[in-house]
Order: sequence, then C-alpha cells, then structure tokens
Amino acid sequence: MKVTSPAGDFEIKVKTSSVEGDFVVLKGQMGVWDSKIYLSPGDLWLFTSIFLRLPVLIFLLKLPFKYLFGHEAKRSEDDED
Repeated sequence: MKVTSPAGDFEIKVKTSSVEGDFVVLKGQMGVWDSKIYLSPGDLWLFTSIFLRLPVLIFLLKLPFKYLFGHEAKRSEDDED
C-alpha cells in the first residue's frame, strides 16, 4: 500500500492482523517504522461501504484477468526487445 501526502510518499507493508479488544489491528511497517493500524467497527463499516461501490467491484472482478493475461502480454513485449 502507498500513502501519499504533502509530507511525502510512504510505503506501508501490512504483515499480520489480529483483534485487540474492540479493534482489528493491522501490524506492519511504514518505511523503517513498525506500525499498528487500529480499525474500529465504524472504520470497518466505512471500508466495506467504500469497497462495495460499483467502480471498485468492477476493478476487483477484472483483477484476476489482468493478473493472468496482463503478465503474459508484458512477457511477450519483453521477449520482442
């Protein structure tokens, strides 16, 4: 994942998830810093509503095909060079 802000661009790598009390906790690394992202039930509903939008659902449905056939097309182009 990537976070872009006026402070700069930061790569976030989520490594594990767990539940702590009323929160889902995503543990990972942002640059050189270990991080924890705490998602409350309200945050989870927000993300669910964001991912259930039509453009996102269409993207998710296309993703397996992009992965399967997109890599093949790229390999063919690389072989021609």
